[in-house]
Amino acid sequence: MADKVKWGILGPGIIAHEFVQDFRHVGNGVVQAVASRSPDRAQAFAMQYQIPTYYDDYEKLYNDPSIDAIYIATPHNFHFEQSKRALECGKAVLCEKPLTEKPDSSKRLVEIAKSERIYLLEGMWTYFLPAIQKAVSWVNEGRIGKLLHLRSSFGYLVPFDENSRYYNPNLAGGSLLDMGVYNVAMAELFIDKEPVKINSIGHRAASGVDDDILSHIDYGETTATLHCAFRCKLDNHLYLIGEDGYIDIHDFWRARDCKLYKGEKVKDSFDDNRKGNGFEFQIAMTNTDILGGKLESDIVSHKKSINMQLRMAQILGSI
Repeated sequence: MADKVKWGILGPGIIAHEFVQDFRHVGNGVVQAVASRSPDRAQAFAMQYQIPTYYDDYEKLYNDPSIDAIYIATPHNFHFEQSKRALECGKAVLCEKPLTEKPDSSKRLVEIAKSERIYLLEGMWTYFLPAIQKAVSWVNEGRIGKLLHLRSSFGYLVPFDENSRYYNPNLAGGSLLDMGVYNVAMAELFIDKEPVKINSIGHRAASGVDDDILSHIDYGETTATLHCAFRCKLDNHLYLIGEDGYIDIHDFWRARDCKLYKGEKVKDSFDDNRKGNGFEFQIAMTNTDILGGKLESDIVSHKKSINMQLRMAQILGSI
């Protein structure tokens, strides 16, 4: 492998556009190909971003010898089979979150990656954001004292459409898998313990998928309150509340900045002043991992991904 990872994009949807745009801010990777079941979409995406190769067949991308890694940006229900196939063809995989629909599927993907000795990463890009990393360092340095409470909400009004991926059970729809996964990810990042008890209240849309879930998770000395919703716009903040202060991160899943409070006063703040969408940090680190021969990320480990799947299954089981 040369000094750049050559990427293939599987599924040129909205998030894939933002992902590819951020390669302009990354020096150790390049997008080489894109694949879609729609030839017109594949060609249009390739032309828009000056990508050399486009395919109307995923198998052609899996088997392209020039490709080192594949970014999977399709609906959740396709993640397992597509990631599995890419790994079996020797391609490193960066799969959008959630990695799969269920814990057993995530465990199986990890087993395959380890057996094939191929890099596998769930695309929890929020973990790589400098503002989130700064908050991690503040907590670890004791800047807010002992962490007592974590509050995380992520919700936007998504009008009901039973055929959309958001509400279609056959496309793994539901607010928890789509938005709530970020809330769960924050609890796993900052608390990183097995919960003692999970209590949730939820609402289901006419199609049967969850469209509003409020969970209270007891970790013993720390508690987490997690809220996701399609039915309404929430405040979309992450609060890390300690004995001596708290950290506030607005729009935390795409965080650009964070603030540390003591009482009512801001005692410290951070802004990443980034030029991209925020995917560049994940892309650069993933490239570094792959070029360095690593098989998993230190930031989003296989264990973290499996734990997030387990937690979401527990939350759904508690409503």
